[in-house]
Amino acid sequence: MTAAQRTETTPTGLAPLPPADWQRVARVGRAIVILGFGVFVGWASLARLDGAAVSSGVVAVESYRKTVQHLEGGIVREILVRDGDVVAEGQVLLRLDPTRVDAQSEAYRSQVAALQAQETRLLVERDVGSLLSFPAEVVRRSADPTVAAVITDQKQVFEVRRAALLGNLSVADAQIEQARKEAEQNTSDLATARATYDNVVGELVPLRGLLQQKLVAVSRVMPLEREKLRLEGVIASGELQAKKLNERLTEAELKRKQVLSDYRQESSTQLLDVRRQLSDARQQLVVAEDAQRRYELKAPIAGTVQQMRIFTVGGVIRPGDPVLDIVPTTDTLVIQAKISPLDVDRVTPGMPAEIRFPSFRYFGADIITGSLRSVSRDRLIEDASREPYFAAEVTVDRSSIPAVFANRLTAGIPADVVIPTEPRSVMSYLLTPIYERFDKSMRER
Repeated sequence: MTAAQRTETTPTGLAPLPPADWQRVARVGRAIVILGFGVFVGWASLARLDGAAVSSGVVAVESYRKTVQHLEGGIVREILVRDGDVVAEGQVLLRLDPTRVDAQSEAYRSQVAALQAQETRLLVERDVGSLLSFPAEVVRRSADPTVAAVITDQKQVFEVRRAALLGNLSVADAQIEQARKEAEQNTSDLATARATYDNVVGELVPLRGLLQQKLVAVSRVMPLEREKLRLEGVIASGELQAKKLNERLTEAELKRKQVLSDYRQESSTQLLDVRRQLSDARQQLVVAEDAQRRYELKAPIAGTVQQMRIFTVGGVIRPGDPVLDIVPTTDTLVIQAKISPLDVDRVTPGMPAEIRFPSFRYFGADIITGSLRSVSRDRLIEDASREPYFAAEVTVDRSSIPAVFANRLTAGIPADVVIPTEPRSVMSYLLTPIYERFDKSMRER
């Protein structure tokens, strides 16, 4: 082999490329780099990676857990549910012993009937009626010995008071009649005296003229003068007697009116007091009947029974004590989320939300949809970590919940909430930190 036929070899045993081939490889490499960079820039400028506010929260229900209490309390007679039971609205949860409230209601009913009987008697007396008739609701309760005794007493009181009234009116009427008769007799006597007086004066006037002329004797004139004086006295006495008799008649009539007025006034005064007592008794009866209706403790809403506090038949429930809790199952599900103060300016009520439940990841990665309903107007502080946050409520679209765990989604389950905000490109994510850094670097201290 000649020197011209020899070729140089590389340490790897490969022949080196000619210079022209190296330049071609370099150009291809540069083209690939430039093309790759261009493709990346184009992709980064066009590809969308939406911004989002990410927060954690827990499931709640719109009306929250309901604590069932009993206003008056009582002795437990029957327990019908236990923890975990699903109940319908209005379903009986437990029953109390109704003996006490039944007795109270019956006592107030009897009291109301007795007061109504007394009120009826006083109304008849106030109107000076002659017939006492009790209302039907009082008569219906006349089988009650207490009410029957009250009815009998009221009848007797009415009869006694009416007899006394009629007696007093009879006396007053007799006095009025006597005064009226005496006045009529006095009027008649007075009229006779005045007529006689007129006749005497008629005879006496001409005789006085003749007496002055001495044509008649004095003995004839003097008897007429004496009769005239007597009649004047009789007339004066009669007029005075007429005045007295008129006063007597007026007094007797006023006395009669006073008898009626006193009778009606006494009844009216008692009626006011009885009506006040009747109003109080009716209010107490309403309260007692209300308690009577509540001896059965019923579910205020449909839901699941939790945290039973009463387990013993015969146990005592104190007034106002919690008996059990009911977690609603039909209310709107709400996620109570905590949004970072850095994200709060990018979210507004009405924005869509994506919800995931870490507790149900093994059921699949389905995303549940919802909507941001509200955001607190001020920053809050977490009690444990002292981290600031804004409280938000996200409503859950029940139709998007997978059936496999729809019935297991209850209050208290943790949730992750993603609220998509403004659309952004990959390039924006890459350049924004540089822009912000550059902007801060140009500020003078």
